[in-house]
Amino acid sequence: MSSKKSKLRLTIAFAALATLALAVSCRGFFVSPTLTSIAIGPTTLPLSTNQSYQMIATGTFNDGSTSNVTGKCIWTSSDTSVASIGTNTGIVQASATATTVGTSQISATDGAVSSTSQATVTVCPAVTSLVATANPTSQTPTQTITFSATADVAGQNGVDVTSIATWNVGDSSILTISGNIGTISGTATVGQTTTVSATVCTATSPVITITVN
Repeated sequence: MSSKKSKLRLTIAFAALATLALAVSCRGFFVSPTLTSIAIGPTTLPLSTNQSYQMIATGTFNDGSTSNVTGKCIWTSSDTSVASIGTNTGIVQASATATTVGTSQISATDGAVSSTSQATVTVCPAVTSLVATANPTSQTPTQTITFSATADVAGQNGVDVTSIATWNVGDSSILTISGNIGTISGTATVGQTTTVSATVCTATSPVITITVN
């Protein structure tokens, strides 16, 4: 009887091992999730000259999990004269000799997967006396207005910073801005007003009043 029990136990053990072996052959003991996308941040980053900052890369995997993959990525900067970045560290270093405002696009890659969007680093020497202008300052519904911005930058007066300005609109139901072109809403009514200002690095211009005529 004891011999039969031993044989039964061995049979059950072999069956269990066979089942486990089959499962392992199909799936493996541990299946590493596959990286599907990378998001980097912050997406906009103003830096003073010679300032550094640690970028972060977050990976999303096919099982829905996320993980910090900063140290696994290869980091690149589109313009290293503006800002360089540690290839394996993700540490951005702004130019120490910048005399005008410049931008560089930062991206990260892990194997065949690249970041879904680039991060814009703006290197900011001393930006002062930022002035925004609008042409014209009043317009009819659906019509457009052209905005521009100039600033004193590192001792240089009247530097055109239109292309890197962020436009702040007081009432987006009246006016929207894309690039530096503003469009009056088709539903705006005569006499309505909104304010607009420009921001470049840490400087913000005085507001402009835009009127629907």
